[in-house]
Amino acid sequence: MRDLSGHRKSLGFFYLFVHALMLLATGAMAYLTAALGFVAAAGRSAPRLPAWENPWVLAMAAIFVVLLAASIAGLALGLGLVRGRRVSKGLATLLALVALPTFPLGTALGVYSLWFFSQEGWDAEPWSP
Repeated sequence: MRDLSGHRKSLGFFYLFVHALMLLATGAMAYLTAALGFVAAAGRSAPRLPAWENPWVLAMAAIFVVLLAASIAGLALGLGLVRGRRVSKGLATLLALVALPTFPLGTALGVYSLWFFSQEGWDAEPWSP
């Protein structure tokens, strides 16, 4: 069994980097969507449905919630890998498979993650003597 502690830390920092960018982009997208919604609503004089009853707004909110959950899960997984804690192979595989189509960072993260979690001894304690 080979020592994968260096790969474990590298993958953890990679998860932290990619999912911090994802969290930042999700926040920026939510802010811009809300700002454009307010600008569009200010130009209307006729009474309309409240924004939260619009199906497009509900769809955008659902997308933001999913992106936020994926970002937080990726950050938690990255912290667990960096700190040497036990992590869920299932969650890591799910996040890797979802990240694969997002070229180039997601593809690199997905391939590296799938490789790492398929190795024997990935779950060995990195700081054990």
